[in-house]
Amino acid sequence: MLYLFSVSRTARWITAIAFAVAVWSCAQKSATEPTSSGPAACTPTPGAVCYGEQQYVEFVAGDFPLVISVPHGGATAPTKIPDRTGITVTDSNTIDLARAISLAFASRVGRRPHLVICHLRRTKLDANRDVVEAAQGNAESVQAWTDYHAFIELAMNTATSMSGTNGRGFYIDLHGHGHPIQRLELGYLLTSGQLDLSDAQLNASYSTASSLRLALPFTNVSFAELLRGPLSLGGRLGSATPSVPSPVVASPGAEPYFEGGYSTERHTARLPGLQIESNFTGVRDTAANRAAFSDRLVTALLGFLEQLGIK
Repeated sequence: MLYLFSVSRTARWITAIAFAVAVWSCAQKSATEPTSSGPAACTPTPGAVCYGEQQYVEFVAGDFPLVISVPHGGATAPTKIPDRTGITVTDSNTIDLARAISLAFASRVGRRPHLVICHLRRTKLDANRDVVEAAQGNAESVQAWTDYHAFIELAMNTATSMSGTNGRGFYIDLHGHGHPIQRLELGYLLTSGQLDLSDAQLNASYSTASSLRLALPFTNVSFAELLRGPLSLGGRLGSATPSVPSPVVASPGAEPYFEGGYSTERHTARLPGLQIESNFTGVRDTAANRAAFSDRLVTALLGFLEQLGIK
């Protein structure tokens, strides 16, 4: 009887321990698990992570008045969504790059930008197009497109409502290009032909067409200077991070160049910003290069945004 009692007692102890471990595991999961609620139900407190339907879109809430969106870095490719036609190339490592930029902000100023990430592969959704071309009629892709742009709008509203921002903020649509010249292409919604013009012509005729137009009332820096002078983002990045437009390369001329797409045009109606097309070699290719570039970009951005009254 003593032997049976001992076995029974041991079994009860094992059961109790297993139950306690299960409870602890559930508690840990619930404490750290992101919310899959969609934009309407998301509470964007700093550090909160919300997902859209099927977790195709991720929003990481920050506490710095900068919104970074990443439309073409996703790898999720469910077979139930048919492949799109058209351009379907993935911008490799741009999601990792956005997270590295966020970490660099945290290291420098103790605050992070807001991130909005599309996890669907571009073969399934191109979030940087109008919905007809982006989703090509698939209902799940349409929902993901809707979530993506709604999260960007939520991020912008959150960023500009924070104390001390005076309703100001900035937007970056982050991409990666495959062009031969290894440099950043900074897209302000101006074509190569327009960037070929003189500073005087740009100041006179094109400031209101640029993605920086909403920032101009808050700075004494001229439009052309913000585009490609020493105080521009390209100028502040310097020779360590070649870019166009910049003081060194005022215009791409006949070389391939992306001036900004659907998201830049749509969302800079709410906040000033630009599209950054990042080169692969030296910027996106390795974790070390992503970290080093991110540190340089944050340094340049902090100075650039401060002259716009954004901090």
